[in-house]
Amino acid sequence: MKAQQYKDFIDQMVDVCRNGQGAIGSTRVRNGVWNENARADFLEDQFQINQLLGILNDEQREVIAGMLAQAFESGVFETLKALEEFEIEPFLEGYEGSPYHDFIGRVATVQWQWPDDDENEKPA
Repeated sequence: MKAQQYKDFIDQMVDVCRNGQGAIGSTRVRNGVWNENARADFLEDQFQINQLLGILNDEQREVIAGMLAQAFESGVFETLKALEEFEIEPFLEGYEGSPYHDFIGRVATVQWQWPDDDENEKPA
C-alpha cells in the first residue's frame, strides 16, 4: 500500500534523525569527545574539535548538539521539499499539506499521529 510505504519512509527519516546518523554528531558533542582516537598529528581537525569540546561546559555543548541535530533535520526537510517539487511519487502531497510538513510533525518532541487512512486517503 503506497500510503503505508509513505508513512514508513517518513518515520524512517525521523528514526535516522533521532537514533541513526543524525544523532551521532550531537551525541559526540554531548559526551565532550568528537573522536577519542584523534591526536594533534592524526586527524588534526577532529583533535581540534576535541579540544574545543573539552573547554565547553555541559550547557554550551547542549547548544551545539542541538544545532547539529537541527542541521541534520533541515537536510531531511529540504530533501522532502525537493522530492515534492520534482513530483516524485509518493511525495506529491502529504497528510498535513506537504511531505515536509508531515516530517516536521513526526520529528517534533510530541509527535502528531498519522491520520486514519479510512478518513483521509492522502497521499495517493
